[in-house]
Parts: sequence; C-alpha cells; structure tokens
Amino acid sequence: MDTIRIGDVVIRYATTGSGAPLVLLHGFSDQIESWSEMGYVETLTEAGRRLVLIDQRGHGGSSRPHEVDAYRPEARAADVVAVLDALGIIRADVLGYSMGGWGALNLARYHPARIDRLIVGGCHPFGQSMAFYREAMEAGLDRWIDLVEHLAGTMPEAWKERVRRNDIDALRAAVAEDRPDISAALADFARPRLFYAGGDDPLHDAVARCASFFADARFLEVSGCNHLTALTHADLVLPELIAFLEGRKL
Repeated sequence: MDTIRIGDVVIRYATTGSGAPLVLLHGFSDQIESWSEMGYVETLTEAGRRLVLIDQRGHGGSSRPHEVDAYRPEARAADVVAVLDALGIIRADVLGYSMGGWGALNLARYHPARIDRLIVGGCHPFGQSMAFYREAMEAGLDRWIDLVEHLAGTMPEAWKERVRRNDIDALRAAVAEDRPDISAALADFARPRLFYAGGDDPLHDAVARCASFFADARFLEVSGCNHLTALTHADLVLPELIAFLEGRKL
C-alpha cells in the first residue's frame, strides 16, 4: 500500500499486476481489500492488467474529513488524477461501481484526457437522491451491514469488520448532498463507455438509458442480480467487462 497527499487529504492506493492500467473505484463504505475478496484482482491481473486500487476519500486508509465540501465531485476526481500522476500513468481504463461509478463519471467530466475506456456499474449521470444512504447512516453501521446482507447475502467477516471501522461522520458527509444531473457535461466525452446494472437494481432503467443518451455507449444487464449482487458476483460480469476492455464484442 502507498499513500499520496493532496492538500490536507491523504489518499491510500495500491498497485498490482502488469500491463495496461485499470483503475478500480469501490462503492460506499467499502475499500481496496474487497476487490480481492470478490475475485476481481485475481481475474483482472490474470487477464494482463495493471490494477490501480484507490481508497476513496472518507473510506479505508484515506483521510476521513467530516466537512461536506470535502466530498465535492471535482475533489474526488482530483484524487484519482493525483494517484495516476504519482504512478506516471498518463491515461488509464477506469472501472467504478455505485459510488465508485459516480467517481468515474466525474473523472470523465473533469479530466477526460486521463481515461481510455470507461466502465460504470450501478450508477448513472442523471441525478440521484442520496436519502436512502443518509437514512441508513442515521441508523448506524450495524444496521447498514444488515441492509447489505439482506440484499447480497452473507458477507465475509473481514468485510463487516472493515465497515465497522468506518468513521460514520465521514460517511454521513459523503452522502449529505444529492447527486446533480451531470449528463450534459459528459455529452462530449467520446471514449468507449460501458454501463451495466443488475436486472433487479432499482437504478436499472436509468443506467440502461445511458446507452441511448450517449453516442456509442453500451449497456450490459446482469440478469437475476440486484444493486449489490451485480458487484459481488464477479464471475457473472468480469468476462463481459474484460471483453469490453479488450475491444471485443460483448
């Protein structure tokens, strides 16, 4: 693991594998380690990718500010750029899921030249209320774990322990504001894009809309999955994501 400082914020990141770089951006309340537990790291490195895993601000080993302004989209995007700069990477593929998908979209918004291929799962740019997350955080982290397990099934004990170590005030700040509609700001982003969502994800229709809203964008439905299982069942999605990254037809 390595860290980099951006102003008052420290961002933890890790790299593994060799080949074309691929940034992985995790979801809300998660951190770097989950990518290995879910099977992404092993499969993607075997596919010849150099992975750049980043703990987003407010999470894991990165700084956990309590100020709402610290979680501005442009600040989160700048964190990714700073890591890429530290590694000497000019352009990378980017995969973000849920909150990580929001981070990936804002990286495309503010720093489009740093992205080659963009994969966004369980997220869209059309605006979204964060009320569900705010209400969950009011109920506490153990209640959040219960909600996740209700949707995704039993989660690893290591994951639950990491969630309990979160700073709940930082998580509350991260979801204090609703996501605005940024679709117009992304209209000129011309790099290859793949959006995907579980067939049972409440966000499915909005994510699917991206394929018709953005020229040449693709949409992948993960049948039988909800918002969380479309992430945790890596075996269902990775063959399709790797095909996209390699420029093959889905």
